[in-house]
Amino acid sequence: MLQKRAPIITIMGHVDHGKTSLLDFIRHSNLTAREAGGITQHIGAYQIDFQGQKVTFIDTPGHAAFNKMRERGAQVTDLVILVVAANDGVKPQTLESIRFIKESKVPFIVAINKIDLPDLHLEVVKSQLAEAGVLIQEYGGDIEAVEISAKSGLNIDKLLETIVVMADLLELKTDPSAPLEAVVIESTKEKNKGPVARVIVRSGTLQVRQDLIVDEIAGRVRLLENEQGKALEKVLPGEPAEIIGLDDVPEVGSVIRDANASYDQDLTAEFSKTGELEKSFHLSDEINWEKMDLDFMLGDKEKIKLVIKADVKGTLEAILQSLDKDTVEVIACGVGQVTEQDMEIARDGKILLIAFNVKVNNTQKKIAKNMGVKIKEYNIIYHLIEDLQQSMLKLMDSTFDEIVTGEAEILQIFEMKGETIAGVRVKTGELKKSDLLHLKRGEDIIANPVLRIMKHGKEDIDRIGPKNEGGLTFKNKKLDFKVGDIIVAYKKES
Repeated sequence: MLQKRAPIITIMGHVDHGKTSLLDFIRHSNLTAREAGGITQHIGAYQIDFQGQKVTFIDTPGHAAFNKMRERGAQVTDLVILVVAANDGVKPQTLESIRFIKESKVPFIVAINKIDLPDLHLEVVKSQLAEAGVLIQEYGGDIEAVEISAKSGLNIDKLLETIVVMADLLELKTDPSAPLEAVVIESTKEKNKGPVARVIVRSGTLQVRQDLIVDEIAGRVRLLENEQGKALEKVLPGEPAEIIGLDDVPEVGSVIRDANASYDQDLTAEFSKTGELEKSFHLSDEINWEKMDLDFMLGDKEKIKLVIKADVKGTLEAILQSLDKDTVEVIACGVGQVTEQDMEIARDGKILLIAFNVKVNNTQKKIAKNMGVKIKEYNIIYHLIEDLQQSMLKLMDSTFDEIVTGEAEILQIFEMKGETIAGVRVKTGELKKSDLLHLKRGEDIIANPVLRIMKHGKEDIDRIGPKNEGGLTFKNKKLDFKVGDIIVAYKKES
């Protein structure tokens, strides 16, 4: 028998426009404080009860790196709340969210947030939405818009009332006795729980001790929990839960089914599609020991080589999507704690081991140091991407972060008391004894010498000014310098 089910609501919008703050107010919890940097990095599903109506929310990450996760959020939702900040307007991720909403043909509401702030530009925001193809009712369109403050709670009840009315119009009904379909919105492997799948039930009923199958993974439900960690006996359509008991970690976006039920093969095709990313990367909870064929290599171009471990698959997917495939080669990747196997793969000193939202303890750090493995820990994705971009620039141009403070040409070379002395004239800037130096021949840096003595005539000096001359000796005993070479003094850009 068909029964009314809870609507599934996805919150979308630009980073820092208040998506998690909105959900935070609705739930009277403190999700924002738990997220590194105040930016949501996992898809979470949470259920509330408003005026006797259960409503399930998916909080999708707003940072650009998570566009794939946002896209999946739109694919499993009934209704979208598009959050736009009243003081900031339509931004790149706002436009991406609008595109995902339109592609998925899901009805949506615009929540214009932060109306409690000064210097608002409400008419500008509404005009920008119109330019992006979102015509609100005030402008003669059919899209509901509610002006809110997620911080103070202004008009949040009005927004929830609008959600309930729209959900009623959608007539969302399902049969709890139908074969089970639960969509994986996040997955990971936890030390004390093993494989964990966070799901929303689309149809049927999820129950403890139920035999499950998802792709090639089987298992039996040992424990069901809600978002507060409370144990559940069963989960009905439209409700979220965490499943413990699968044999392995399922892919985000995959569909969990009852292993003992029969299904129409076409019934859940839209929720069974795997993204292009899974075809490009091996998303396993264990590191793939064989080098992955990522089809990245372009000639002999040097790349940054990585082994990546993340806490959950959704985050891992977002990291992989964020990487520049022309400049980064992922040797292996997976979810869960860093292991000695991971370190073995990264043992080549040119491979960096990334631990994202994964704690590396002192014992592991000591083992890594003894193995010559460099581990870098992150918990905010854009910090990781920025560091990789900096590393790539360094790889392409070793001097990209250097500021030249002086250049001197070697005019003559002579010996004195067993010392080889370079006679130089400063062409630009100055040379100081404490400077970092490059020795250049033509356009190539052939050495990075360290000054031992700087002289003018017989006098020891610490500096040679513009157009002045001096003699230099170096700590590098076998330094091969010639007349016409250039000594470049520089400092690192802070």
